[in-house]
Formats: sequence, structure tokens, C-alpha cells
Amino acid sequence: MPFALSKPLAVISALLSALVVVMLLGVPSAAAQDAERRVVRQTVPSQAASVKNIHRVVAAKTPSGFEVPRYVSLKFGKTNGRSGPSVNHPIVWQYRRAGLPVIIVAETENWRKIRDIRGDESWIYKAGLSGERSVIAQIDAPIYKRANKEAPVVAIVEPQALLRLETCENDLCKVFSSTGLRGWVDSGALWGAAPLF
Repeated sequence: MPFALSKPLAVISALLSALVVVMLLGVPSAAAQDAERRVVRQTVPSQAASVKNIHRVVAAKTPSGFEVPRYVSLKFGKTNGRSGPSVNHPIVWQYRRAGLPVIIVAETENWRKIRDIRGDESWIYKAGLSGERSVIAQIDAPIYKRANKEAPVVAIVEPQALLRLETCENDLCKVFSSTGLRGWVDSGALWGAAPLF
């Protein structure tokens, strides 16, 4: 009889030992795996990854009278992105950053299909968008006083910084911040500055 009890205990002991080994080896929990996915998800893709495969439509053939694709920015600090062009479609994304640059890739009379910095697409009601151009810094980059990389550096822009875009010349873009700082930044450091076609 004692032998019969010890066999299940030996199996349980072996399973517990295996579990301890697994825990010591660092197999992540479901929560840790979710957190890891979120971190991976927050990485910023290259500019090319977000602008490829967009069909060009001339202004004369769009409901708005503007070319597609084109850059715009989010007007409000809370904007719902839906799975289709109506309020009857479910919300798939909620953007919470006014001024965030996005690309309009399609449109109806009242709705715009946008692509964000990560390449995700959703439909936003046209009143939630602004024609004002903005860019996001993808890396630390110097802000030059003039449109010349030999010009004095007035500041360093940090990743995820949101800047308004005035113009681009060659490989430099003139930007300004909400604090009034103005200067020129290498266009390769910015998302929302690359030509779309």
C-alpha cells in the first residue's frame, strides 16, 4: 500500500520539478507575452513600409477634390477609427493624439480611409481630420538653424516628437514645434515627410 501512494507522489514531484525548471528558464506568462507583443507593436516601421501599395487617384476623381493618397493630421485628441465608412461599423482603433500624421488612402463623400504610422488602416469621419501637415520623429535627430547640415544645431528632436511641417527641400524639412522652435530636420528622420508618389 505505501508503494501505491509513493508512485503518484513521485509523478507529482516530477511534474513540480519540471514546472520549476520551466519557471527558472524564463518562459513568459500570458501577461508577459502580451506586454512583449505591445512593446514589439510600438516599434516604428520604415517610411516605405507605410506608404507602399497605395493606389493613386487624381483630384478630379475623388469626392473631396484632393489627390489620394495624401497626408493629413488628426484634428482631435480622441478620434475613432472604424472598420468601415459609417458609424454602424465597429471602432477598431482609437487615436489619442491630436496632430498625428496619417495618410488618406481612400475616401467617400464623408469618410476617409487612413493609414497610420504602423501601417494600420481604418475609416475616420472627415471632420476629424485636418489638412495641416505634421510629422513624427522616428529617431534622435538634429534640428539645424538653416536648410544646411553644416548650419548650427539649435536642438535635438527625440523619437515620437510631433512637429508641424512647413516645407521640404532636398533631404531637409522645415518644421516647428508647439513651443515655437523652428528649424530644419533630415527628412529621413521623420515619418510623414516622404513623397507618396
